[in-house]
Amino acid sequence: MNTDIRYTFNVTGQVEPDYRFAVSIIDWLVGNLKELTTDEDDKLFNEVNIGYNEESLKSFGKKPVCDVYFNNVNYDTDFDEHTPETVNSIVIYYLKGANNPTYMKACEIHDYITQEFLKNDSFKRLNDIVRDTFILNSEIQPSPVGKRWGVMGIFELSHILYKD
Repeated sequence: MNTDIRYTFNVTGQVEPDYRFAVSIIDWLVGNLKELTTDEDDKLFNEVNIGYNEESLKSFGKKPVCDVYFNNVNYDTDFDEHTPETVNSIVIYYLKGANNPTYMKACEIHDYITQEFLKNDSFKRLNDIVRDTFILNSEIQPSPVGKRWGVMGIFELSHILYKD
C-alpha cells in the first residue's frame, strides 16, 4: 500500500470573482475615505494610500494622510468548508503641527471616521461581500517630530463577510 500521494496545483493569473474579497474590501475602504469631507465640504485627507506607506509615516504630512491595509482574515472552523468569516483591516491617519491644534485636529478626524462607521451604511456594508463592519479598537498617539508634534490615529476594523 502506497500512502505517498502527490498533488500538482496549477496557479493561474486570475482570481474568480467569489474570491476577490480582499481586493474589493481595500478598494471600498480607500474609496470611502477619499470621499470623506469635513462639515465645510473640504476633503478630510490629503491622500489615501493602499497599504502601509512607511515613507509618509516617517515624515508626517502637514495635511492629514491615511493608509489602509489588511490585518488578518479569520476562517470558519467547519471541517466541510473552511471559508473566510471576517476580515480585519487597519486605517491609520497622521498629521503634524503645533501640539494642541494638531492633537485637536486628530481628535476631530477620529470623530468623523467613527461617525461614518457607526451611522453610514455605505461605510459599514459592501454588496454581497461585507455584511457589517465594526470598530474593534481606535486610538490617537501623539509623538514628537523634531520641534513639532506628529499625531497618529489608528482604527482596527472587523468586516463580517456574507456566507453562501
